[in-house]
Amino acid sequence: MDFEDFFKDAKKEIVIIGVNSLIPFLEANYRFFFNKLMLEEELCLKVYCESDSENFNQSLITDSKSAKNRTSYTALQAHKARVMGTTDFSGLKSDIVSCAEDERVKKDIIERITINQVNLRLPLNVIKADGKFWFNFVGGRAATIDDYFEAKDERMIRDLKDYMSHYIEDEDGRVFLSKPGDELIQLYDRDSVPRGIYPRKAFYSTDFKRYSVWGFVFNRKGELLLHQRSKNTKDNRLLWDKSIGGHVDILDSSTYQTAQRELIEELFLPQAEFTPFLKEDIGEFRNYGDLDFDKRPEVEFKAAFSRLNSNEWVMFRATDRNGNPLTVSRVSYRRVHEDDGRLMIKKTVFISDVYLFIAPAEYMDTCEQMKDLVRLSEKTGSAEDHMLVSVERLRDWIEEEETSGVANEVFTDDLMYINLELRSLMERFSEFIKFVF
Repeated sequence: MDFEDFFKDAKKEIVIIGVNSLIPFLEANYRFFFNKLMLEEELCLKVYCESDSENFNQSLITDSKSAKNRTSYTALQAHKARVMGTTDFSGLKSDIVSCAEDERVKKDIIERITINQVNLRLPLNVIKADGKFWFNFVGGRAATIDDYFEAKDERMIRDLKDYMSHYIEDEDGRVFLSKPGDELIQLYDRDSVPRGIYPRKAFYSTDFKRYSVWGFVFNRKGELLLHQRSKNTKDNRLLWDKSIGGHVDILDSSTYQTAQRELIEELFLPQAEFTPFLKEDIGEFRNYGDLDFDKRPEVEFKAAFSRLNSNEWVMFRATDRNGNPLTVSRVSYRRVHEDDGRLMIKKTVFISDVYLFIAPAEYMDTCEQMKDLVRLSEKTGSAEDHMLVSVERLRDWIEEEETSGVANEVFTDDLMYINLELRSLMERFSEFIKFVF
């Protein structure tokens, strides 16, 4: 069956789930789809590509000496990039739109094309053209366009409708779809074992966990930096929160790297790529490893810190009472602003490694210095505001708002947990800073 024959009778909807078996026809026929969209004014095109994980899983079978149609992971990724693109308006959508000259036509076509990534396993590749369905199995070899066969049995058609609905229509499946540029996060099961990579929006659940870092930034006076979350963020909007925090990137070699990157991005360079060294006007990191005062007395750090350069940041990995690296695992309640304006309270589970930072001298020893340091962060909307507080003042502030019954409208759930469960750590570190400096 020729490629165009699948779609020639479609007038309302074309849906393609899984693009690998249509290599290279799908990406090469952008002009056919343009003409089809121009001819059928109500037609919508929806394409759902395999994820990186799915392509890798398929390549384990198809990229072998015994494979009849040998296909490598690299080849699958190259074809996916031509279809998916890297933004909403690149890839196949961009190619189709580029055929139009009139801006109104371009806008209309853009609204009728959807290209997303499916971050779940795809055991079937499916083509739907109005009421007709074709499918093939993802099995022990790379499927091609010749492997599709039409579903005519009523039960088979019903099952295919259910299959497609689960992936792209129902709330449970749609949450695992992603667009180009969406943040993808490693998912961990309830036993903290990594199980896959999925979009951030899928994690408002207690069925699985996400891995993050918490960073507490202090100045040389022992004061803690807090930030007020952006008014544009989806969850915990405008609430006061810890200094920094963020998800562990799948490419991070350790959470030390994550913590450093988050400090750079959230305080200084919201749009910058992470590099091992900060810009000259920001400074460099001096990593002192795990902070355990039983093994490393305070007095030892006085001499070490006296040799710090003027632009060096100090960082430690926090430890628990037994001297082990501190990792917090807890349910976090998030105030989520939905697109329709509703405010929802959703639960998610974090595994968070905890890090402690000391800023260089005269970087944030005063509110004026601190505000100058974070001006780019606030200007770009990465954060709404920042403040310096003592650990004792934070405790009193939270208690005041709790007495007034509005603490949940002022502070994040994480910060209130930190005030209760990690206050001793914060107080101890603050006193340590005052001693060594």
